[in-house]
Amino acid sequence: MNYLTIQQAMKLTGKSESTFRNLARKLKASKSKDIKLEKLKTGHEKILFKESFINSYFNTSSNSYQTQQESGIQAHTLAILERELEEKNRQIESLTERLKESNYLQLQLSERVQLLEAPKKKKRWFGW
Repeated sequence: MNYLTIQQAMKLTGKSESTFRNLARKLKASKSKDIKLEKLKTGHEKILFKESFINSYFNTSSNSYQTQQESGIQAHTLAILERELEEKNRQIESLTERLKESNYLQLQLSERVQLLEAPKKKKRWFGW
């Protein structure tokens, strides 16, 4: 069985030292087998947690290197997607400007066509 110190557990889970000290106090009071206390020469106790307990309690992966590597890959993928999104936004802006120009030209053309058409005389119903 692998045991983790408070520092190692902090790195694995991202939780604070006080969280683990409070957890150790609770486990120590309940005489749990998920904690191990080692006496040091100085008279202090070294607190060790079972790695399996920490992983199940905090829902973490036991292989922190793998999770770090996965997060690095995710960050790289996110950067690629952000660049693609910026490019798509530029393309949309360009196409929107072209559409505006096309609409403006179409409006001018329709106005010119209306000017070229001569007004037609109205037919009267009576023949005088």
